Amino acid sequence: MPTRREICAAVEAYLEHLGNHDVDGLVGLFAENAVQHEPLGVHSYRGLEEIRAFDERNAQVAFDVTRIGPITVTGKHAAVQLRIHTGLIPDFATTDVFEFDDRCRIVSLEVILDPEAVDLP
Repeated sequence: MPTRREICAAVEAYLEHLGNHDVDGLVGLFAENAVQHEPLGVHSYRGLEEIRAFDERNAQVAFDVTRIGPITVTGKHAAVQLRIHTGLIPDFATTDVFEFDDRCRIVSLEVILDPEAVDLP
């Protein structure tokens, strides 16, 4: 099982690649059979090919990502809250919930998007 330090480093790498719109870096963090629910309850991307296609579309949108609070870790799971700024719509929050495999690759990512979370720090 990955350590807390390894999981936090993987989440930080995810945030860096997301903020830099680095599709190859993002996809490299996922396990082969990973699933990404983004936003949760709306659409699921299964496997690296679908995740890459989503990330390529997402990288075309100008946005900034800021971590709001700490990365929380329990076992193979982690969560982090983000502030998303596009300049086109009001800033909003997401809570990203990760599950990692034994090699510290993302096997599941659930993005809980809340466009009404406007009272952000």
